[in-house]
Amino acid sequence: MQIYFESWIKSQDISEDAELLFEEAIKCYRVGAYRASFLMSYLGFMKALRDRLLRSDKPDLVHEEDWKKTRNDLRDDKVWEDTVYKTTQEKKDKQSKVYLISSDLIEEIPYWRKKRNESAHAKDTIIGYSHVETFWLFLQSNLSKFVVNGGKKALLDKIEKHFDKKYTEPGTDFIHLINEIPLVVKEYEIPDLLKEINDDYVTLHFSEDRQEYMFWKEIAYSTNSNINKSFIEYITSDYEVFAEFMEVFPDRLLLCTHKPELIRIFWTEILFNKIGTYNSSFWELSLILLRNNLIPSSEIPQFVRRLAGKINSGRLPNEEQTIILKTYGLFDVIKEAVFLSGDLNRAYVGYQNANNYATKIIYYLKNCPLELDVVRELNALFHTYSFGSLYDLLDRHIEKNPNFKYEFKEIAEKNGLKLAEFFNITVEEENKEDTKE
Repeated sequence: MQIYFESWIKSQDISEDAELLFEEAIKCYRVGAYRASFLMSYLGFMKALRDRLLRSDKPDLVHEEDWKKTRNDLRDDKVWEDTVYKTTQEKKDKQSKVYLISSDLIEEIPYWRKKRNESAHAKDTIIGYSHVETFWLFLQSNLSKFVVNGGKKALLDKIEKHFDKKYTEPGTDFIHLINEIPLVVKEYEIPDLLKEINDDYVTLHFSEDRQEYMFWKEIAYSTNSNINKSFIEYITSDYEVFAEFMEVFPDRLLLCTHKPELIRIFWTEILFNKIGTYNSSFWELSLILLRNNLIPSSEIPQFVRRLAGKINSGRLPNEEQTIILKTYGLFDVIKEAVFLSGDLNRAYVGYQNANNYATKIIYYLKNCPLELDVVRELNALFHTYSFGSLYDLLDRHIEKNPNFKYEFKEIAEKNGLKLAEFFNITVEEENKEDTKE
């Protein structure tokens, strides 16, 4: 059975060395070697802080020469652990000189160090499973709080240089910069840091071959729980930002359902007014909303009518999306609006309506079988309609689907309709079919 701490520690941004120490601690815990388990856990904690310090720039309250010495000592196998402990105890005016931690937390560390010594030196003090579990709870509550003071500005400077071609070759890996985010600010400050990065340093880009896109993709799909949670908090804090990120990462929508008001505004306004069908994510987002019951059932028909209205310009649903949309009655809505409304043959505006509906009509014909209502309206229109968007698109559709005219003619004749010349089968077309046979 997996211990909760075991899965939690694997989700933390710690080095391989620190992770190995925690793995040893868990193995010892399983077999009842609690002294060894506590000792390995403490060393894992110290190793995690050591790596965090080595990856950070100088804290604001530490002198340059002192910081150089600290970094040298952190690399010394003989004194690194004592050096890390010392950094947790350095204070100035009741404030930690190295980390953004409270004085209460500073005062708690010596207790754990004392237990570490009791575990290592086989003293008479009993070390049991409760000590190990309590220390693990301490780590779960506080490991993320050991943020190096002053690291935020240094990280932003590194990000700025990384995305400047003068300093960094394009394509250079940036994952280390993302890994530093939870280490330079407190957890509750990460959303604001992400905003600052997007506003001033790495603006989200739509093109998948751009590094800016890849940078935000790594954040959007981060396995670090603090980054992931903070990313969602950031993008749901502003409608414009939310629309921007949903366009690029549509499947992240399902991580935002804890904000029902935002989701409602999204499907009633943002999707149609901010995103629209020229974006490839429009139809994917629409289906995510429908499939996951994010729209009240009573309002789905109206939503589908709005989707039908978007079958006009921009991108059309792909084949798979079309199949799903069909189950929600999309084509029933199109049929009602185009072929049953009388708009195609309405006096004075029929031609204009035909051209306006051209894309919608061809989309319908590609995905639905011919029926009498459709044949009747198109046949009546084409008795006099001889040019325009629909004329050209339908002509090309027939060219690609030669059986269309035969089916059309059969339905028309069966129902006593005088066939428009446009749908007549020419001798040349007859000969082509005979040649195929």
